[in-house]
Amino acid sequence: MGRGPEFNKETDAIEVQNLHGGYATLSYLQKIGEQTLIPFTRLQYYDGGKKHELDARSYRVRELELGVEWEPVDAFELVVMYTFSSRRFEDFVNQDNLQEGRLLRMQAQINF
Repeated sequence: MGRGPEFNKETDAIEVQNLHGGYATLSYLQKIGEQTLIPFTRLQYYDGGKKHELDARSYRVRELELGVEWEPVDAFELVVMYTFSSRRFEDFVNQDNLQEGRLLRMQAQINF
């Protein structure tokens, strides 16, 4: 929530605009014997500019992430996440730049 510089493709200018965004994460901790299972989901959105980027790029981000973390033992974690993403970012050069897709992330971690 707030205001900041953002590229406006209608006027080809950087203007002070409203910006807003947020995210919500839901998760559940399930103990199965000595193992831990944590399914989770995250929803995020952002509408606004990013003042530290070229031309204070205008962003519109909508993402849904579904995942699970599995800890078979205290020293090892495996995380798998699947993301549905829709991102639009526009500046003076890229005025109609919508990117949509899905991606799979996997991470293994050893704790000591």
